[in-house]
This record gives sequence, structure tokens and C-alpha cells, in this order.
Amino acid sequence: MRCYDLAKFTIYQVAELNKGLIELSPIQQALIYSFCENHDKAIQVLDGITLNKPDVPMCTLLAKAQMKAKRNKEAMRMFKKALDLISSSDKGLNPLAASADCLYHLGLCYMEEGSLQLAFDSFTKAVKANPDFAESFYHRGLCKVKLHKSGSILDFNRAITLDPKHYQAYLSRVAYYGLKGRYSKAILSCNEAIKIYPQSVRAYVYRGVLKYYSRNYKLAITDLTTAINMDKNSYIAFYNRALCYTKINELQMALTDYGIVLLLNAGETVTLNTFINRGLIYAELEQFNFALEDFKQAALISKTNVSLCQATAVCYHRNKEFEEAVNFFTWAVKIDPRFLDAYIGRGNSYMEYGHDEATKQAQKDFLKALHFNPVYTKARICLGYNLQAQGKFQKAWNHFTIAMEVDPKSYLAYEGRAVVCLQMGDNFAAFQDINAAIKINATAEFLTNRGVIHEFMGQQQNAMRDYQEAISLNPTYSLAYFNAGNIYFHHRQFSQASDYFSKALKFDPENECATMNRAIANTVLKRYEEAKEDFAYVVESCPLWAAVYFNRAYFYCCLKQYELAEEDLSKALSLKPNDALIYNLRAEVRGKIGLIEEAMADYNKALDLQEHASVV
Repeated sequence: MRCYDLAKFTIYQVAELNKGLIELSPIQQALIYSFCENHDKAIQVLDGITLNKPDVPMCTLLAKAQMKAKRNKEAMRMFKKALDLISSSDKGLNPLAASADCLYHLGLCYMEEGSLQLAFDSFTKAVKANPDFAESFYHRGLCKVKLHKSGSILDFNRAITLDPKHYQAYLSRVAYYGLKGRYSKAILSCNEAIKIYPQSVRAYVYRGVLKYYSRNYKLAITDLTTAINMDKNSYIAFYNRALCYTKINELQMALTDYGIVLLLNAGETVTLNTFINRGLIYAELEQFNFALEDFKQAALISKTNVSLCQATAVCYHRNKEFEEAVNFFTWAVKIDPRFLDAYIGRGNSYMEYGHDEATKQAQKDFLKALHFNPVYTKARICLGYNLQAQGKFQKAWNHFTIAMEVDPKSYLAYEGRAVVCLQMGDNFAAFQDINAAIKINATAEFLTNRGVIHEFMGQQQNAMRDYQEAISLNPTYSLAYFNAGNIYFHHRQFSQASDYFSKALKFDPENECATMNRAIANTVLKRYEEAKEDFAYVVESCPLWAAVYFNRAYFYCCLKQYELAEEDLSKALSLKPNDALIYNLRAEVRGKIGLIEEAMADYNKALDLQEHASVV
């Protein structure tokens, strides 16, 4: 019937009553107490028998009861007493079998107490006393593994030879072959363990992990899923299945499994690794808010892990939370004052503050990194851009040049120097540097930059060729579409321009310049509804940008809505009060709505500003 709890309760009641028709001997009583896990009473009974009759069976029985009660030191003393009795006895008892049993259990006690060498010696004596004792071979093999002795596999093999159904020996052999990288042999041992015990969650988990290491990820997922179906609380199975899903790029499935691991009672190490791995997946999916939370949790678990502080800081930087990024980069520097990437990251975050004091602070961080490692090109390039932002073009040029000398294959250094040359007005030098960068690493970004240089040199046909090549190389690179759209716009090919601005916005929806340019193109194409939506979006996104009000005013003029146009032009002048072009258009608009005096005042103001500009 398999009602084990009821059976246990019945036996316990019989032991308590011990009267009437049933008369139990003290040994039977002790065995029943032990079966019912009432170890103290079992020891009490056996202790009384041993005092009166200190023979080998009684001492062994008492020692085993003490083992079950976790009183290992008392058990060891009793096993040693039994061994002494065996050595001095010549009556009726098989001394080899009895001593092997005592030595085996004595070895188990030593293992529980952490005395592995003594346990190993005890198991060795046991197998010498009884060469057919499979359990002693198996446990001696475990001791060899923990003591880093050779030959553990021989003991596991011997245990299996003596007992072909020894499930634990097969699993130990799995672990041995797995550590040696012999995954096929380990999987074969797993198969044997599963044949012996088909409901073994551990065997399926082991086999799944081995298949993961063999790069058979889908087969590994099958085994791990079987383990999960048998035990829904096996966080190890969920964790390893998440690793497999990550390898086959099923990232959503991996995220689900990592989420389940965190809901289960996983250990600290697994929890830490789960946060890290899930954070990496979120970062790959560019979901930096979620990645940030996972890296923060991981950093709280492992507070001295500099890489976690760095990862958290990078996520804050990607989320444009630059002050928090600086705090975590600073934490990383406190953990490891020579961690160069933390100085560089903090410097880049300071650069985003947008004021001179922060830019100078960033310069100090880049110089600090170079102080620790003068040939670190990443720090040198960042310093070059920092000096460029401060308008120190020659110094920036010098640092980019030093970076090239340190690493002639540094395409980022060539790109940086090209930008500086362009700002210094040396277009041909900029062209040469960006060409060198493209020869080392042809990317859509570099091709687009070369297109910009071509435009500065007045070669719009070559610029368009570079933008088209950049789009072919990376069809999702928004800036190439935007710049190509501007060339079409410049050549009054408004339909093509609108299409390219739409493609730019598809891959970078927050590009307000592309939205406004598309609005202007659509205005010319008389696609007024689309233009109206775009202007409304840009005004909402950039309420302090005078150009958008000026261009929307032109749009209202096309619709002959002059009052709205006049309102937008007044707003534009409040933001940019000395723009002659805006005054000139507002004068025209005011003339349309009959405000003649105001229109004349605007014309005069526009003329004054133009005369002043020509004098300057």
C-alpha cells in the first residue's frame, strides 16, 4: 500500500506499548526506535545492553545508532572498540566481514568530520579486509577526488564491477569524466545511471549540462526540460536551460528561465550569476533599464566586484543618467584604483555634463589613466576628443597622432584626427585620415564621415556615393539616410528627400532634425497633413528651437493661415531676437493680415540687422 507514515506510526506504537501478546527484546526495541528516528531512545537501550554485554554486534549496532543521531565522535570511539574486540576475539564471528563493516562506517564518520585522509585510510583497510565491498571502493574514490589523489576512477569502476546497479558510482564517474573534458564517456555513464533510476532528476541535469558543453544545445534543453518536469523546483535545471537558450539565441525563453531561478530558493552564487547573465541579455537587447537593475542587484551581492560596478555604470551612461554613472565609476575606482576603464568611463560621463568644469574633470580622469599606462590608446583617444571639445585642436591633433604611433591599426585614432583636421579647415588631411580608417575597418559610420568630408570639399556626388555604400553595408544606419536625404533636399528632389528622412526616422525615431526636414519637404510636396504632424512633434520635443517655429510659419503661409504664421514667427524671434530672416518673413506675413505699420517696423529691423552683419 506504500503508506509509509502509517506503518512508521504503527511500529512506534507497538514499541511504546510492548505488552500483551507481543513481547519485544531490547534489541528489537532499539531497532524500532531507530527506524522511527527516535535515536536517543535507541541509543539509551543499546547503551544499557552494551554495558552488560560488550560484544562486537552490540558495539557496532550502538555506533550505527550514534551515527544516525549525528554523534560521530561517540560513534568513532565505539567502532574502534568493536575493532579492538574483533582483533581479540576468536569466537563464531567472521572477523574479516565484521572488521570491513566497522572500518567502512568508521570511514564515513571521518568523512562527516572532514578528516578525509583518515577516511581514505579506513576505506583502504576495509577493501583489504573485504575485496568485494563495493561501497568501500566507491567512498574511497570520493576521498581520492577530494584529496586530489589519482586513481579515483579505478575505485568507481571497481564499485560498478562489484555492483552493476550502483547508481551513485555511475554519477561519480560522470563527474570525473566531465571534469576531464571527456563528455561522450560521461554521457554514456549518465545513460547507465538513468537506466538504473529513471526518475533521477540529477542524472538528467548532469546529462543536460554535458550536452551543453558538447554544444548539443537542443538535446541539452530536452534533458533539462525532462528534469524540470520531474522537479519544478530544480533551479539548477532552469539555470542551465537558460544558458542553452542563450546559446541558440532564444533570448526571451532564457529570460523566462532566469526569472524562475530568481523566484526559487537558489544559492548566492547561482543568484549572482543569474543577475549577471540576465543583465547581459537585456544589454544585448538594448533594454538598458532592465540591465541596469540586474547589474545593480549583482553589485549588491558582490560588493567588491569591479566589473559589476563598471557594467552598472555603463548602463547608467546608456540611459543618460550621467551623475549616477559617475558614482558607480567612482565606486569601481575605489575598489581598484588602477582600473583604467573606470577612469575612462567616468571621464566620458563628465563630458556629457556639458559645462567647462566637468570637461576639465574629464581631462583629469583621462590623464590619470595615461599616467598608469602611457600606451593605452583608448585613454589617449578620449583625451584627444576632450581637448577638441575645449577648442584645443592642435593638442588634440598631437594626441591622436601619438595614439597612431602606439597602435598603427587604431582606426578610431585616424577618425578622431580626421574630425580635428576638418575643424581646423584642412579638408584634404581629414580626407586622408578617414581613408586610412576605412582601409583598416570599413564601417557605415566611417563611410558616412567621409561623405561629410566630401561635402565640405564641394563633392556632393562623391558624398552621395559614400552614403549609399554605408547604407549597403549597414541598412539600419540612420545617419547615412539623413545625410543622403539632405543632398536630395539640396538638389530640390523633395520626394526622394522625404523618403530618405522617413528611413532615417525608422532607425532613429528621436532625430528631430530629420523630422523637421521631412516636414519642410512635405510642405513643398503639398503633403500638408504629414507636414503638420511632423512640425507638431518637433515643437513638442524641442520647444526652444527657433528654426522649427520659422519653418512652421512658412508651412502656415502655404495654407494662408497668416495669423498662426505670425504667432510662430514672434515665438521664433523671442528665442532668436537678432535674426534678420525671421523679421523679413514676419514683415511679409503682417502685410498679408493688414498690420502695415508693424510690417514696416519689421522690414526696417531686418535691414538694420543686415547692415550691422555686413559691417561686422
